Amino acid sequence: MRGLINAIDLPRPETRDPGPGKCADQADLQDVLAELASFKTALDPHTIVGITNRTGTITNVNDRFCQISKYSRLELIGAKHSLLNSGHHPPAFFQEMWRVISGGARWHGEICNRAKDGSLYWVDTTIAPKMDASGRICGYVSTRYDITQRKQAEKALNDENLRRERVEMLLRDIIETLPNGVAAYDENDRLILFNSGFKECYRRAGGAIAEGRRFQEILEDAVASGEFADLSCADDNWQNWINARLRSHRNPGRAFLQAVSGDRWIKVQERRSASGYIVGVQTDVTDLKRAERQVKLQAEADPLTGLLNRRTLIERLTAILSQKAERHSALVLIDLDGFKAINDMHGHGAGDALLIEVGKRFRDNVRKSDIVARLGGDEFAVLLVDVGSKANAIRIVRKLLRSLENPVRLGRKAVRVSGSFGLTIVRKSKSATPLKVFKRADIALYQAKHNGRSTYAVYNTDMERSIRRREAMIEALRRAIAQGEIQVAMQPQARFVDRGHAGFEALVRWQKDNQWVPAAEIVSLAEQSDLICALGRAVLAGTLNAMCEMKRKGFAPGKVAVNVAAAQLRNPNFAKELLDAVSAHGHSASEIIIEVTEGVILDRTSEAIGVTLNRLFEAGVKIALDDFGTGYASLTHLQRYPVSYIKIDRSFVRDVGHDHGCHAIVGAVTSLAHSLGMEVVAEGVETPSQYQSLLQTGCDYAQGYLVAKPILVEEIDTYLRNCEANRPVFTFVA
Repeated sequence: MRGLINAIDLPRPETRDPGPGKCADQADLQDVLAELASFKTALDPHTIVGITNRTGTITNVNDRFCQISKYSRLELIGAKHSLLNSGHHPPAFFQEMWRVISGGARWHGEICNRAKDGSLYWVDTTIAPKMDASGRICGYVSTRYDITQRKQAEKALNDENLRRERVEMLLRDIIETLPNGVAAYDENDRLILFNSGFKECYRRAGGAIAEGRRFQEILEDAVASGEFADLSCADDNWQNWINARLRSHRNPGRAFLQAVSGDRWIKVQERRSASGYIVGVQTDVTDLKRAERQVKLQAEADPLTGLLNRRTLIERLTAILSQKAERHSALVLIDLDGFKAINDMHGHGAGDALLIEVGKRFRDNVRKSDIVARLGGDEFAVLLVDVGSKANAIRIVRKLLRSLENPVRLGRKAVRVSGSFGLTIVRKSKSATPLKVFKRADIALYQAKHNGRSTYAVYNTDMERSIRRREAMIEALRRAIAQGEIQVAMQPQARFVDRGHAGFEALVRWQKDNQWVPAAEIVSLAEQSDLICALGRAVLAGTLNAMCEMKRKGFAPGKVAVNVAAAQLRNPNFAKELLDAVSAHGHSASEIIIEVTEGVILDRTSEAIGVTLNRLFEAGVKIALDDFGTGYASLTHLQRYPVSYIKIDRSFVRDVGHDHGCHAIVGAVTSLAHSLGMEVVAEGVETPSQYQSLLQTGCDYAQGYLVAKPILVEEIDTYLRNCEANRPVFTFVA
């Protein structure tokens, strides 16, 4: 860190008496400088430190930076970090890094750099923004650690695995020429050939290895000499182990590993030759196993929370299922409710802090024998080992639920988080597998979410029947989409100012077994499967065809709104596909409105969604924000996206005629929308009282049963004739 400490301007001693207060300040300053010097001494040999201004120009580096990059300090200062770009990472990698740190968040990752001499080196990098006195970013501080050896070890490990796979394929032809331990036994199982490599593999049992001795004799002497790790003649099962090894030796074929003395590992591959001899090849794979063990230690834990990860949890669950003794354990799967919105509102750093705190609470509220794991994202799991009974498991689950009741502090803010818990009892059976246990817990979790979240559900077979029904419905929906059975209904929208027709919202309709499936269920089924985009295409096609039919009969449909899901907007080709479809049907883009919910614009991929929305808006398609006021969208989102219409949710409209608070909210939203150049649609208008109140607030359009119920395309002529006759769409006594 040379230069980092020296760059501090030290105050010079004053010639006159500074007074006691000044002396104290200088003493404090000296203490701080001494502490910084201590940090420098501790960090400088190991930590690569660099400081840049806010544009990324290097302003300071320490000696370790110069050593690893092989550039001098003079060459580095004033340059960009692109000086070290190895070309290993795509531009998007650095774009994402700059997006994170320029937003004020900390970035952490692994980067491959190129030194001045052309050599590559890897660094574990953390970059944090540096703030000035006003709280604005004035630069960035990065700390790095050289992980080149680890990366080389990982590459070596992968290369070794590939090499050994190739060797295994060639063993049948070249087994006698391998430079490893080789031993051959005749038809009487007597040792007839071995090399020095074979004795080197079994160092403690070397005296027992001699031509003419039977394999069983050599094996027993090796056990007696302590050749095999974790096994000795003092163990109760040593004879069983020998018998098992004899069976595998006399029926050779599958390779296996042996843990031997000296913390070594031997890979044993035995084959029976065409002449009846058993030939064994012993390969020392100690280095490989040690590397695997190190990787395993790193791979068992979730790097964010320190909890175990999915793979380790499955291993522990497998071990429980394979035990002979009957053990009553339980698996709990947990999803945090509303985590996505919290993450999007407060940032990924806050989201990570929340996950860490939740993991800690879970760990603090289970027994030491229980296993807490993070499966990924906001998904956790708890394996309750030897819980005794379902009642005990439920008691622990309730305790875990209560652990989430207290708010979690994220900086200056406190947020509340809840969770949905799915519990299944783990019972040993011949058909029990970790996959089935997870599936049952997942079914219970699904039921808990269906029950309203922030609760738990215990698996039973009725739940599974419900899931099977849902899967059957999904397949039926898949067939309906493929066979063109999806219909659309058009719900009219009217202008408040003259009660005249303004347009329609296209709504999905599906008739199964002569019964209409609720639209909400159709959308839910599509979102829970891979059908949402296909369903969206079907609805769009039906809508465009309906508009063609109206125009063919001489009617003017007005502007027609179509609901669009996040999955559709994430598709980079969606805008082109929609515009091409509109044009192919002879319509103008300005006749189309796409409706998106608050959840869509709060999606993690909101940047890609924003690109699609802007392309559509530029082509003339209008954007409507549906169900406004029910989610977490803010004024920022209204400014960020090209929204032309705000649709006030029916939950506000329902009470607007007699609830002063709802009336004030609707009025404020309407005024805000108008000030931003947007228009307002009120959903769920059903009574004259609601209409009059909404008219007073200045709402632009009404949609609801007071105007008209959703109308199937073939039944829409009467409604449109009234519109053509310039009659008000709806009449009532005010």
